[in-house]
Amino acid sequence: MNKDHILLKLALDRIGFSDIQLDGFTDRKILQKKIYLLQLTGIDLGFRYNWYVKGPYSPALADAAFALREEIGYDKEYEGYLLNPKTESKFEKLDEIIKLSDTLEAEEHEWLELLASLHYLKHIAYWSGKDNPSFEEVFGKLIKSKPQFTDKKELVKTAWQRLSDNGLVESKTLE
Repeated sequence: MNKDHILLKLALDRIGFSDIQLDGFTDRKILQKKIYLLQLTGIDLGFRYNWYVKGPYSPALADAAFALREEIGYDKEYEGYLLNPKTESKFEKLDEIIKLSDTLEAEEHEWLELLASLHYLKHIAYWSGKDNPSFEEVFGKLIKSKPQFTDKKELVKTAWQRLSDNGLVESKTLE
């Protein structure tokens, strides 16, 4: 097992994908968004994202996850490795960012899609003549491609605030 697969396996274990369940669309969506958001904490797994129907999507991550799922059937080399304390602290930051409050009326996959999409639209998406789009501008772009959020502006504001509270509105990444 190569070092990239070992790190990916450790990351997947830490974010709740130890069995690498990829059969359902919702599971794959959650995996994509958690890894996108994890990389913002400074753990660069090397996956690059582009815009897709459900927000940021990495074909390379999908391929790697499916390949890893097959590989762990016969190669258990990852079992000898642990995350170091500095890396673990970044996962704790991810936990803080993605925590879904009981008061929010959203499912986990929707919340993660919203967090990742807002960040992507703010920092990655092309804006003609704009360097620092505002919440209203990002919200406008969001609902053009995701009209299901049109009537959920308060939820979108909450997600934006969560990103802001964690430094991800002001900065593209935390490192």
